[in-house]
Amino acid sequence: FPPGLVEMTMAALQDVDEELPLQTFYRFGGVCFNQVDVRRKALFYFEYPDLVLQVHGRCDEDDVEGRQELVERLGRMKERVRAVAQVFTGLARRGLEPKAQVEFAAYDAEAAAAAARPKVHASFATRMNSATMQSVTQQVHAAGCEWTTDHTQTEAWFEEWSRKAEEANFLLVLFTPEYKNLYSWALECEADMIRQIHEQKGTPVYIFEPVHIKGLNAPPDTNGLPACEHPGCAL
Repeated sequence: FPPGLVEMTMAALQDVDEELPLQTFYRFGGVCFNQVDVRRKALFYFEYPDLVLQVHGRCDEDDVEGRQELVERLGRMKERVRAVAQVFTGLARRGLEPKAQVEFAAYDAEAAAAAARPKVHASFATRMNSATMQSVTQQVHAAGCEWTTDHTQTEAWFEEWSRKAEEANFLLVLFTPEYKNLYSWALECEADMIRQIHEQKGTPVYIFEPVHIKGLNAPPDTNGLPACEHPGCAL
């Protein structure tokens, strides 16, 4: 970038909007936001070879007044940036004209909320009692977490299972009678992956054994970590 372009842009935008003062700045950009209403904020950043201006806000898709407010805020920022850009010759100034088109991005609040929920991934015997499984998943959802173990059994099942395990915030082993009595090569693969993820990333691992407890807490003798005495079990 031309010397001084980034610094002059920051100086021009730091007080462009009384309701959105510059709160945070970085080497190539900054964030203006309202400390009282954090949903209203503006972001600007340089990404070679472009200077990108974004105004973030929340309003319903059919909220005409809300969208108009965003356009007005962006307009004030564009005026300041246009004045800075005129100082530097050779810049291709696009989108800074008063009537330049403004793009709105749809925001899925439900999807965002789902993405923010802690993920719980589990290893269990496929023939386990359905009532027990239902009870566990209900407890997971009641705790505000997302149950990620539902997926179609295909030839690439372990790749998909492992991906979800890597992304999980908590790992759960359903140490049911079916797990103990029907311990298989597939469960051994999952057990090895759980141990690996726990050792490398520190992801908490919980053991659910219906005989001992109700809910998601681990039996006292496992201390929340895998502890299986079944012959050949990697847990």
